[in-house]
Amino acid sequence: MRILLTLAGVLAAAAAVAPAHADPGNVVSGPDAAFLAELDKAGVAYRNGPDAVAVAKRACQMMDQGSSEVDVINDVSASNPGFSTSDARKFVGVAVGDYCPQHAGEPNTPPPPAPPAIWPEFPWPAPPAA
Repeated sequence: MRILLTLAGVLAAAAAVAPAHADPGNVVSGPDAAFLAELDKAGVAYRNGPDAVAVAKRACQMMDQGSSEVDVINDVSASNPGFSTSDARKFVGVAVGDYCPQHAGEPNTPPPPAPPAIWPEFPWPAPPAA
């Protein structure tokens, strides 16, 4: 459920990252400015810098919660009709490099589901006859 809520948040915020020319009126600084500069260098267009940063950080949160990089790329691409899969891949790659490098090089498949809890079954004595 938590992943679904996070996915919904990424999808909603990702709409603000839809390709367009960068808006110089939305200025960011520090590591976020470096992230946007790398997007520009990679040729990935975005509408609003702060929204692009928010989507990148949410993408990392999704990976922290177990979503694979491929799932995140597909979500970014699907929620931005103007974003090609290639642009979404570049966007998520830059986000991983800048905001969650611990996920760089991870397998692009989701982790297997946790096995069901196994409770030992004890033979209980039959209740006494009434």
